[in-house]
Amino acid sequence: MIRRSLALPVLALLLCSCGGGQLSKKELQKDVESIQSLAAEGALVARDAADGSTTDVFVRVHSQYLQKAADKVEQTLSSAHASGSLDADRAKAQRLAARVADELGRLHAHPGCRARAAQLAGSLDDDAKTAEELAK
Repeated sequence: MIRRSLALPVLALLLCSCGGGQLSKKELQKDVESIQSLAAEGALVARDAADGSTTDVFVRVHSQYLQKAADKVEQTLSSAHASGSLDADRAKAQRLAARVADELGRLHAHPGCRARAAQLAGSLDDDAKTAEELAK
């Protein structure tokens, strides 16, 4: 009986943290700020890779970590619901998170390619600026 009474609050907590609920403006802003941060950090890693000032192993591991975080934000946004213009912003943020995750995945796959890293640094910088504008 005690196990069952503990299981219900734990189940409720898990369901609440899985997304899929009504998205508030504040929650969307936090997600967009996360995207901005991930893109900006990814741009720094890519820039260091392009300059040859970091190791391929660091680039591979760190870009994968950032990619997984961006994937998680994208999944959260894809399972959330919003109404009106907030839903349009949610969809933009979801697409932006997916693009950031894709770019970080390309950096992860080719950590030693300086030309690709330079291109990705520019793209990720642009994504960070887009997220900053969307957060306003």
